Amino acid sequence: MDIMYFLRVLYRKKWIIFILSFLAVVVTFLLLVNKKPQFVSVAQFSTGFTSEKVKLSDGSSAIDLYTVDIRFDNVLETMKSPQVVNRVGYALLLHDLNDPANAYSEVSLSNKQKPVYREMNVDTAKRILVEKLANHDMLHSNKKQEALLIEYLKLFGYEYKDIMKHLTVSRVARTDYLDIIYSSINADLSAKVVNMIGQEFLNYYRNLNTQRTDDNAQTIRDMVNVQQSKVDSLGRLLLEAKVSQGSLDPVARTTSAMETVTEIESRLAEENGKYNTHLNRVAYLRAQLSSLMGSAETTSGDNQEVIRLTQRRNDLVAELNKRGGNDLGLQRQIDGLRNEIIQKSSSGASRSKLLDKIDNTTREINEEEALLNASKTTIDEYNARITRYMSLTNVNPGSSVQIDVLKTKLDMENQQLREIREKYSMAEGLVRDDPTVNFIQTRVGIPPNQPESKKTLIKMILAGMSVFLLMVLIFIFLEIFDPAAKTPSIFYRQSRTHTSNILNHVLFKKKLIIDMMLEDKQGKKYRFKNLFKNSIRKLRFELLDSGKKVFLLTSSQKQSGKTTTIEALAASLLLSHKKVLIIDLNFLNNTLTRHFNPEIFIQDVSSKINYSLSISQQKVVSSTSYDGLDIIGCRESNVTPTEVLNELNIVDFLRLLREEYDYILIETAAMNLYADSREMAKYVDSIYLIFGADEAIAQADLDSIQFVASLKEKNGGVILNKVLTENLNA
Repeated sequence: MDIMYFLRVLYRKKWIIFILSFLAVVVTFLLLVNKKPQFVSVAQFSTGFTSEKVKLSDGSSAIDLYTVDIRFDNVLETMKSPQVVNRVGYALLLHDLNDPANAYSEVSLSNKQKPVYREMNVDTAKRILVEKLANHDMLHSNKKQEALLIEYLKLFGYEYKDIMKHLTVSRVARTDYLDIIYSSINADLSAKVVNMIGQEFLNYYRNLNTQRTDDNAQTIRDMVNVQQSKVDSLGRLLLEAKVSQGSLDPVARTTSAMETVTEIESRLAEENGKYNTHLNRVAYLRAQLSSLMGSAETTSGDNQEVIRLTQRRNDLVAELNKRGGNDLGLQRQIDGLRNEIIQKSSSGASRSKLLDKIDNTTREINEEEALLNASKTTIDEYNARITRYMSLTNVNPGSSVQIDVLKTKLDMENQQLREIREKYSMAEGLVRDDPTVNFIQTRVGIPPNQPESKKTLIKMILAGMSVFLLMVLIFIFLEIFDPAAKTPSIFYRQSRTHTSNILNHVLFKKKLIIDMMLEDKQGKKYRFKNLFKNSIRKLRFELLDSGKKVFLLTSSQKQSGKTTTIEALAASLLLSHKKVLIIDLNFLNNTLTRHFNPEIFIQDVSSKINYSLSISQQKVVSSTSYDGLDIIGCRESNVTPTEVLNELNIVDFLRLLREEYDYILIETAAMNLYADSREMAKYVDSIYLIFGADEAIAQADLDSIQFVASLKEKNGGVILNKVLTENLNA
């Protein structure tokens, strides 16, 4: 298919395309006119992910882009998670309930009529929301009051799906920044959401990461303690075995004792190093905390209260660590103090960050002090063991087999203890490694002064163009995937056969085609019919110029237009003052017989024919109402010509007809389904195969075309019928 063909197709569909495009423009205009103004606020965070580098094998450093992408994906999904977004919705609803005069969202009158609005107690809703925010918990639909509150959230538009419809969280392409964008009909609401999303994400992510790594570290710490107990038990058994067996050799006794002492002293030196590290770390962190506290005192007038609350919370955290972190009462007090500190603190990003640094530093001091105390206890235990082993001087003689077995077991348990301690060190590193430690809010969301432009004109143009292009593509694809041989060029590409004649598609309604051909009417109204007449005249010229008289017109498929073509050709020959005979041998569909209603049928000719007389002297043909046109009809039945005409000498019969008529036109059934055309092919002078342009070419069609082509001098060619006028030259 060439471009011009597609352009003609689109031109025929132009009104459909233009009308649908216009409707798209109108619908877009109506939607935008009725759409409420939207206020968009943007907050931005710097993650610090791209500043972390890895060492390459050649000693240089580079950014691990794969790891960075994974971290960004994790952060984006967490920011959009229900655990973060729902907490924002809870806080917004709590604000509206506490301050109805300055509420961010107004409940519509229709929503106020709903049962959930009337049934929900405001005080109960406030209590549940405060509890959920303090405990970092979510509403559960299996609890009656909380399920009711979930529906209540939907009335205000604060449910998870409602917020996510207008929330966009994305990474600024190939940078270290994250953009949080929210649009709503309230400017203050948009600014509040983008700022709260970031803060709630940090709170949730840090709490989640701390909980996960703390749990892992505690599990491994318990494994270390269990393994250490095994090693100590085996050490005591080994020592008791050595003591109980005794030793006659003072040198061996002293060597054994010194080996034990040397091992313990090595552990003692290692533990002293850890102790000094923790001690120096505590001193450094306390100095840093003092500096931060001094900065905090100069920030605002009510900072003293914040510091007092912070110190109180730090004391409770220290107390909670001493109790093993399992006191739920202390944990609730700590969460309450944290919320109170946030409420009394300044809303500025610098103040919030300063408080976070104080909180992180205090937490690190508590962790280092706990590690310092543990190291001090271990050092005291090692010193006591060295003193005890140095006092052992007598070793009884005995077998060394038991001692060797104990030594082997002790070596194996020590190896396992070292592996577990390495895992514990890695877990401790994860506890101290907060992935959000470098998160900085570089842009605070502010209420926009004016709503976003609706861009009505641009969107209308885009809508119209989109529908226009969509319809163009649809019509082009329909043409591409339409298997019908609509044009001569398509027919040639599919069959590799040139058409001898092309007939355009014409609607004849109830009028016989022969009457239309005999009329002579002009005007735009008859343009297609006159074009069809001229195409038939071209076919008539071929018949006149061929020197042949008997023509078989058949088709490969049903409903291809054989009858129409024969009637039109007969009328055209009559206009040339030729005497024409039509023989209807289409026993399965005798349309020609029904049109002309003849008296003589081909089934009766064999009993009436006398080959020694001329046709004019016998009653073997029926005349029609058209001067010069006769017909031999057929009765409709499921038979073939050889079955019906077995008693008729077809050669002699056609010889008599040639003497009487200038041209004989014969119609047979479709070649794909019946053998009629093949049976009559040897008796006629020429065969024309008629093919409908609205049909697809199948393998059976190709076989029929090939059969006609194999007749060589009898091959009249293919007549492509029902071609749309605009496709005649395509």
